[in-house]
Amino acid sequence: MDETPADAPETAAARRHGVGRLVRWIVALLACVLAAVAVTGAVAAYYARLELLDTDRFTERTEVIAADEQVQNDVADLLSARIIAAIDIEQVAEDAAGWAGGEDPPAAVRDLIASAAESLRGYIENEVADFVSSDAFLDLWDAAVREAHASLVSALRGENAGAVLADGNTLSLDLGRVVAVIKERLVDADFALAEDIPAVEAQYVLVDSEQVPQLQRDTERLEWAATWLPWIAVGLLIVAFVLAPRRWVAALVVGALGAVLAVAALWGLAEGRTLFVSRARDAAFAPLTYDAFTDDLQWTYGLMLVVAVLLAALAVLMLIVRRRSSATEPAEA
Repeated sequence: MDETPADAPETAAARRHGVGRLVRWIVALLACVLAAVAVTGAVAAYYARLELLDTDRFTERTEVIAADEQVQNDVADLLSARIIAAIDIEQVAEDAAGWAGGEDPPAAVRDLIASAAESLRGYIENEVADFVSSDAFLDLWDAAVREAHASLVSALRGENAGAVLADGNTLSLDLGRVVAVIKERLVDADFALAEDIPAVEAQYVLVDSEQVPQLQRDTERLEWAATWLPWIAVGLLIVAFVLAPRRWVAALVVGALGAVLAVAALWGLAEGRTLFVSRARDAAFAPLTYDAFTDDLQWTYGLMLVVAVLLAALAVLMLIVRRRSSATEPAEA
């Protein structure tokens, strides 16, 4: 039957209401999706900035690295090699042989000089190893890292204004201060050649990976994302829950998407660890470094997964309760 003139305005109003409701749902669901993505990205950006650009956090993470036995062995080998090269024990042995008499001293004298040179090497290596395994080294490492943190940020920005240097794919820490302290220990122990040790540069590789240039390029984006993504996420959530005709449906969408993205982030961190370790070359402790800087991020994504699942479960429960309530109300009436 044709619509009467009285029914036409009501039909047009109903159509407008239906279109408006559809538009609200589309905008709300889009806001839900973008909010979940923004929350996931905000967590990553916040932790990346906190771990890399905050001095206290960065120092705390590198303390774990410095306390690792393999790292200490690597540092001891590096410093021993630098000190032995600075003293030039081979030249000292040659001078001793010449002083012992002629360019070709007897075999017994040569063996004695070689044994003495080897003893010098062993003494230096033992002194270095003892210091590197002590609490004093950890304190010195801590102080050096704190002082170097500003230069790390500088290195990531491509300025290289301090003790942490970014050169190509390598991010390294200058341990020259440690050499100076070991020199003082040798002097105090009356090691005659210690006074001849010059200022030595000892660059210890923190990261040797193709990802260093990418880190430099992404530092500015990281700072922007860590500052603004949380606010963008909050704004999108507000838009979603204000516009959604049924807010518990919006909560279900946010919870479900948040859970999926949290799982994806955890998977990405696991894959990133494999990739990071495979691309690292000289830094044998790459797994330790990666874990030290991502443990809290993994924990946070785990918490995000739990919260998202609980939100989705609560939304489903509330939708079921409301459906049952709406079904019983007509029967009671």
